[in-house]
Amino acid sequence: MRTVIIIIFLAIYLILALPVLIIGFIVGLFSKKDQYKIGKFIVTHLCRGIMFLTGSRVTVTGIDNIPDETVLFVGNHRSIFDVVLLIKVINRPFGFIGKKELTKIPYLNLILKLMGGLFLDRSNLRAGLKVILAGIDMLKKGFSMLIFPEGTRNKNGEEPLPFKQGSLKLAEKANVPIVPFSIKGTDNIFENTNGLKVKASKVKLNFGKPILLSELPEEDSKKSAVYVRSIVVDLLSDMLPH
Repeated sequence: MRTVIIIIFLAIYLILALPVLIIGFIVGLFSKKDQYKIGKFIVTHLCRGIMFLTGSRVTVTGIDNIPDETVLFVGNHRSIFDVVLLIKVINRPFGFIGKKELTKIPYLNLILKLMGGLFLDRSNLRAGLKVILAGIDMLKKGFSMLIFPEGTRNKNGEEPLPFKQGSLKLAEKANVPIVPFSIKGTDNIFENTNGLKVKASKVKLNFGKPILLSELPEEDSKKSAVYVRSIVVDLLSDMLPH
């Protein structure tokens, strides 16, 4: 029943948001900053509605660890609801790097581009490099970004998959802090249910303290992906009952 209600909500919301979407792209011809604000406004209210309709209970900790500056959000990836949750919680416009397949979904691709989405084709190294460079450019211009350095959703086990070293180049080259985060329970909303059912879940989101790669000891700096992953694992452990 929740699935049907969410689909109806999506359809109605996206129809009503169409004029604002068009305005956003027109504004973007003159100011990308204002375009991303409009995109974040549209998507934030959409995500708040979706999370409410799932019936899930969300607990957020460490939100005060997010500094008032441009950052790269880095964390584990469990569900398609991860991005929905993060957009709902993070109170600022931010872009992200997602898989190219998202561009094939009508309307959704426009909304994601409006809020600064970049899309990675894993089969094309040259195109992938351009996406990374575009992400670095966004960070240097003052727009925060979100990445899931596992490269795909982790469908087995609680601990995240190995982080890809190249994904942290964005923070390194733009010299911005990494804000690590851990997510637990979003996969129980949809992925772990039978069929296409949406179920209420206890969801936890935990933000850690900022990490500036240039300030890491040399040993950790060389293997920054391993280091940042270890922080995310610790954040996950903090959410488990002791």
